[in-house]
Amino acid sequence: MSKVYEYTTDDVVEETGNYTCESGTTRTLEKGSKFPSCPDTEVVTYWKRSESHTHSSGQEVLTSGRYVDEDGDEAFLEAGSTFPNCPKAGTPTTWSHAG
Repeated sequence: MSKVYEYTTDDVVEETGNYTCESGTTRTLEKGSKFPSCPDTEVVTYWKRSESHTHSSGQEVLTSGRYVDEDGDEAFLEAGSTFPNCPKAGTPTTWSHAG
């Protein structure tokens, strides 16, 4: 499994958002649901977040992991913490999951 895929069929979705499976199909999945089998082949597959998913400074981190801000600064953030301001400028920014 490639490291870019974080989830597998039947894992519980921790955060509502868009996810893409190994075949390249993207679906919006709701928090609390389970990752489905591949929509194209109907077999067990791996899923990753779609690239367009972002978080803003001040929002709660729902999934622990590596994140990158608009300037390319990376940080490991723990679930339950808050997305910080830009480490360089100290101003609000957006964060996305580091690939």
